[in-house]
Amino acid sequence: TCARQSGWCATRARVLRTRTLRVRDGAATAKHLTQLVKCLSPDAPHKVLVVVNPAGGTGRAQKVFERDVAPVFYAANIEADVVVTKAQGDAMERCRLVAAAPQVTYDGVVVVGGDGTLSEVVRGLADGASTLADPEQRLRSIRVAHCPGGTGNACHASVASAGGDVIGSAVDVAYNVARGFSCSMGLVRYEFGERRPPFISFLAMEWGLVADVDLGSEGFRWLGALRTTLAAIWYILRLKRHRATLSWLPCTQPPRKGGLFAASQLPPLGAPLPPPWRTERRDATYQLMMACNVSHVDETTPMAPAAGLDDGAIHLVFTRLRPGFLARVDLIDGFLKLDGGKHIHKRSFQSHRCRALRLLPAAGDDSR
Repeated sequence: TCARQSGWCATRARVLRTRTLRVRDGAATAKHLTQLVKCLSPDAPHKVLVVVNPAGGTGRAQKVFERDVAPVFYAANIEADVVVTKAQGDAMERCRLVAAAPQVTYDGVVVVGGDGTLSEVVRGLADGASTLADPEQRLRSIRVAHCPGGTGNACHASVASAGGDVIGSAVDVAYNVARGFSCSMGLVRYEFGERRPPFISFLAMEWGLVADVDLGSEGFRWLGALRTTLAAIWYILRLKRHRATLSWLPCTQPPRKGGLFAASQLPPLGAPLPPPWRTERRDATYQLMMACNVSHVDETTPMAPAAGLDDGAIHLVFTRLRPGFLARVDLIDGFLKLDGGKHIHKRSFQSHRCRALRLLPAAGDDSR
């Protein structure tokens, strides 16, 4: 992922300005300037694949690219192959071909869209890399940047927050790409037994209330970020209860060997879990559960504020409604404090760092 180097802190987004210089020997000056830029930014990309999803969020991704990203790339002399998606799966298929090619033809992929488009890109790159002898090396060799062009833009917000950039600024992202700034981000693999193949994610797994808000507001994407706010109010007032058995492997254990593409080392679903796995009460009642790989779940909500981009941990956040009127007030107050990350300090919210987790919904539970 592309980000500003650590140690920076920004309160305002960058603005691209153009200056015209008159010189006697234009060719010689251009040559020297090119050499100077290479010295200042040795990791700057020469050619990138740009994936634009014009249907993401409020449909502003095309405008964001043309107004904020393309001028920066032009000024930095970065060649950009632009792909405008027309249907779901376009980004995934194109990136699968890029990662599976014998030679990497791009220095990186720039996504102008939402987290769904970025998810397609990441899964496409992982699928393509899995066909090679060293998939881990191929996946690491292709940098990915996320320009905010969707509704939530959680990956962009997490990277910008970690790097000190302004959340919501596509110009900042384009600048970081042009300078070659980068950092590592971990990925998570979710397994679903024999029902479906493993799912690779950079963001989070959501269950209960958050999933209801996300899926229940799909038809109102034209409202932008307001769709999730209104849906959250509606589902909080209704406050459905979901039953499941939740277990996790604490971070006291070392990370598993073999990396993302190795065979699973987790106990099969339904099999007993050995120590030091921890399990909440069987078929306990929850309101929400999120397994976060990054800090933010959208531009304004740091669901797991302590999560790093590559800290080797899944940050498990969940709520269990305790009996009594004051407990319900505490839970609602936690929801109201989500934007500032203060919900973590509420009694109704629990947070754990773990290497792995297992969620088994109870029989008859209609959660999503």
